[in-house]
Amino acid sequence: MKVLFVYAGMHPAHEPFVEAVKADVYPAYHKDVNGFVKFVEGLKMAREYPDYDVYILEGGMPMFPMYLRKKLFRKNGFVVGLLADETFINLVERQPHYSTAETLIHRISAKVLDAAIAVSPFVKEYAEKIIDVPIEVVRPAIPKDSYEKLGKVKPNLESNVIVSVGQPRFSIGMDVLVEQFRIAKKQIPELELWIVGKGHPKEYERVEGVKVLGYVEDLSEVFEEASLFVHAGRCSAYPVATLEAMRAGLPVVVSTMTGTKEIVERVEEQVKREFGLNYDGNKFIQPLNRIFEGIVEYFKLDSEVRRIMSELYKKESEEFEPGKRGREFKEKFEELVKI
Repeated sequence: MKVLFVYAGMHPAHEPFVEAVKADVYPAYHKDVNGFVKFVEGLKMAREYPDYDVYILEGGMPMFPMYLRKKLFRKNGFVVGLLADETFINLVERQPHYSTAETLIHRISAKVLDAAIAVSPFVKEYAEKIIDVPIEVVRPAIPKDSYEKLGKVKPNLESNVIVSVGQPRFSIGMDVLVEQFRIAKKQIPELELWIVGKGHPKEYERVEGVKVLGYVEDLSEVFEEASLFVHAGRCSAYPVATLEAMRAGLPVVVSTMTGTKEIVERVEEQVKREFGLNYDGNKFIQPLNRIFEGIVEYFKLDSEVRRIMSELYKKESEEFEPGKRGREFKEKFEELVKI
């Protein structure tokens, strides 16, 4: 069985999947284009994709050319979607940055999928509202080098430093976090927020306590200075940055629209049991307009609770070892292609 992985960005977290099923790789598009030009480019790629038995499509971007390939050019091949981005969340929630044309094209193109593997139950739940095909769940890996290096990090849980890592994309919600940090800082004046990633505006630093660090080669150097990681995603499938923070032992606050909330919930429930904390729900999973509450609640915790949270996150991160993720992907993938 010949397998082709059609990539939209070739995320390092997906490399163990590619290796596990011995797939060849091919770009979804050769150019980063939009509008009508993207339609033309999609038509070109539909002709160009080589013939394979099975195709794995990384995210929503490759669906359109693959749809054209099968419907216009009558090409065969079993198509498995790797639902690893916000495409299906956007199709249901209709985020404001998602145009009517994009929505229509993705809704139609999604019909090309014969099966799918979602990176979280969160994404699967949304996808099931759009497509009627078998869907398995396989969570992504922490890239090998990061897994090993970050596993040795000991964060400074007594510091007042919050860190967040991500691209300057609408889905990541870094602008949301900056505004929520502003509110939290009014209650805890000594807080700092360090933002890591290319392209974030230096204007964020107009908010007192915010530092825009830009691209950082070695995240361990940042994580070991921090006490808390926050991800205020508007629609984040399963952000690997949150997993990397957990691997470093950083406690985490996330939005309700972030796939890794399942881990945050699990750790918080364990902490509540161990320390006899009597409250309903979750303090560290918040809607976008209440992220500041999760931040403030974390910094109210004493040192021992923070230490236990750190240890629990380290333990949880072991599930994202690349070899383990690759083996599970291979198993679920082979089940799907037999359908």
